[in-house]
Amino acid sequence: MKQFNTFSDLKDFLILWLTQSLSALGSAMTNFALIVWSYQAEGSALTTALLTVCSYAPYVVMSIFAGSISDRWSKKKVMLACDCFAAACTLGVLILLRTDRLEIWHLYVINALSGLMNTVQQPASEVATTLLTPQAHYQRVSGLKSLSNSLTNIMTPIIATAVLAFAGIEAVIALDLATFLRAFIALAFFIRIPEAPDGSCAKEGMLESAKVGLRFLRKNRGIFDLMLFLAAINFTASM
Repeated sequence: MKQFNTFSDLKDFLILWLTQSLSALGSAMTNFALIVWSYQAEGSALTTALLTVCSYAPYVVMSIFAGSISDRWSKKKVMLACDCFAAACTLGVLILLRTDRLEIWHLYVINALSGLMNTVQQPASEVATTLLTPQAHYQRVSGLKSLSNSLTNIMTPIIATAVLAFAGIEAVIALDLATFLRAFIALAFFIRIPEAPDGSCAKEGMLESAKVGLRFLRKNRGIFDLMLFLAAINFTASM
């Protein structure tokens, strides 16, 4: 049986995981800070809640096509492009803040565009993780990703609130941009993501790929039922 050296086998994944996790923490801190800013500016829970609606609406509308879209290009290029777009949106918020022109509708538009990019980036990131990880380490990688997601959820309000209190929202955004820059450099210059072994999906039309996915769920009802169950739990928890 082939023996694996865990660190050397997972070197590229670990770099990607660490830098992307820090970037995700920075983005989550900015989102948290903007929710606080919007509530202070508008004083309306409904207005503030619509920020989350704008962020997740693209997932509902476009998720069925997102995998097909990301399959048409290199996973690395898709991730870099989406990261750059998200950073540009964050930079736009910073400029509007500095010029005292930021309004709540700006955040609605920016959140919707960022959500759209995340919808495309997420399947590309999942495939990239699989391509970088030997099968023997799938469980370890899954555990690390769960750990980083949980830490982001726990640490975001703590760190964001502390930075907001002592340095203001502009400092939160600056940290977000700094973590983005580190993640971008690591992905662009230090990580090589292999191409997927089968490029047949890229030859299909977007609608045809979506139909294939729906037929798969119809044949594998257990997976579909699990998705509905998790969706119900997330919907209830979010309320």
